[in-house]
Amino acid sequence: MEAAEPRSPLSRIDVGIILTLFFVGIAGVLGLIAVVDAGSRIGAVGKGLGIAFVIFESGATIAVALACLARRRVDPLALAGLVVAGVALDLVVLEIWLGIDSVTYAKTVAVAFVWSFFALIALGLTLATRPLDTLGRGLYAAALGATLLAGAIVTILVVSTGSGDIVPSASPIPVSGFGNDDLLRPLGAVLVLVATLWFAALAATRVDRVDPPS
Repeated sequence: MEAAEPRSPLSRIDVGIILTLFFVGIAGVLGLIAVVDAGSRIGAVGKGLGIAFVIFESGATIAVALACLARRRVDPLALAGLVVAGVALDLVVLEIWLGIDSVTYAKTVAVAFVWSFFALIALGLTLATRPLDTLGRGLYAAALGATLLAGAIVTILVVSTGSGDIVPSASPIPVSGFGNDDLLRPLGAVLVLVATLWFAALAATRVDRVDPPS
């Protein structure tokens, strides 16, 4: 009798696929329940459109994360981005269904979506570039650093927001104002740096350099 072959451990892309099916599956089930449970036909269509939009929005980060995992690039960051996007997706769909009125819940959703968005920027740059020289690596690292800094600033802004500035809604960031206005100007500056460094890194790593003949 032949011995059974040992099962190979799950790769990171396998884990990413399982997580994706888990998060998207939950969102799909909750979304269908929310549509069926809507009080009117117009309300059902509105909830359906809102949930579909949120799924595509979070799905962009999930898709880029899976692509990074498939190419074995920044695997830990890709898995983290996938999980954050999946959690944000499910929390928003649950809020659309149940209409959860909680400041803590709203802030949690907002923070999750903030990092889902900045993970999309970071992972998208990772896919679009392959820094091989000092200039490319430096611009790539600077772009990632600026992205993380922007995410941290927005997180602080959301967490420091008072309960009176939380507006119950189905939007990912239901905030009408921020508690720490002093960080708004630095945030604007950092966002400019993120955009500038993103495209600078893209240009520096996508131009083929051909040495002139000697």
